[in-house]
Amino acid sequence: MVGNGAFLLSEWVPGAYILAVRNHHYWNDAATHVTGVKYLLISDENAELARYRGGELQVTYTVPRGQFDWIRANLAAQLHVAPQLSTYYYGFNLRRAPFKDQPKLRRALSLVIDRQKLTRLVLRVGELPAYGWVPPGMAHYTSQSFDYAELPMATRIAEAQQLYRECGYSPEKPITFELRYNAGEVHTKLAVAIASMWKEALGVEARLTQVEFKSLLQDIDRGDVEVFRSSWVGDYNDAYTFAQVLKSDFGVNLVHYANPRYDALLLSAARQQDPLLRGALLEEAERVMLADHPLLPLYFYVNKHLVKPEVLGWYDNVMNVVYSRDLALAPHGR
Repeated sequence: MVGNGAFLLSEWVPGAYILAVRNHHYWNDAATHVTGVKYLLISDENAELARYRGGELQVTYTVPRGQFDWIRANLAAQLHVAPQLSTYYYGFNLRRAPFKDQPKLRRALSLVIDRQKLTRLVLRVGELPAYGWVPPGMAHYTSQSFDYAELPMATRIAEAQQLYRECGYSPEKPITFELRYNAGEVHTKLAVAIASMWKEALGVEARLTQVEFKSLLQDIDRGDVEVFRSSWVGDYNDAYTFAQVLKSDFGVNLVHYANPRYDALLLSAARQQDPLLRGALLEEAERVMLADHPLLPLYFYVNKHLVKPEVLGWYDNVMNVVYSRDLALAPHGR
């Protein structure tokens, strides 16, 4: 492989590791501190932790969910948890009943979801409750939230019940719909918890259907869903990478949200060169979208790494990209 970066590919053993060595022809080679980087391919999170504790790794890609509490208690100084440009959400199919042209119903379903409880008791590895679409930490941007984000759950449930009745539903006459999600332990736990919240607060009858990820994408593309699980990962550190997802003519606008006011704000933002004014336009667009409730943001992902004390120069960031050329090892860790 031909390259001109700080490191060059030296060895690649498929399924085992990739070895990159220092490129002395790199324009800023004098600032590079390590002679090479070995990337181990480890599919099992618990095995990764074991090898980290055994001294084989100095940085982990992630941490195992089942051992997060132990890690936080015993390796707190080495644990790095920071916001990531990723949002986990449930989407509504806005092309047909029962959610087409029903913002009150969509709002009611969002109101009764206790996102703090989900992150604290179900996810349990530092994820952040999502009351907006754009994750925190975005450059030149203040994340927006639903107008009820700070209200007590009792107040939110009371409003949801009123909206639910206005839409023609009640515990005696509940809405019935399918929540479809791809196979995975976390997805199942979240679906069960949220369906329980809907049932307890409103009497909603949500059928839970688990399918393979490929099938879920095909179902969403065909419109053969009512409520579905998905997520969006930002491509770059700018709010537009999230805003464009809900633009009416965007190719992966999975919920098929369409609001002329929203589209106009995005167009104005795209033409604005001042980053602060541009951010203000995108913030207004997010508020417009959140009022419509085309989807239900549930939580923001976080980056989770273990980093040995001898690694110098580590920096957490929303893009989850740390360049090896910026890192060094303390003398005893070389």
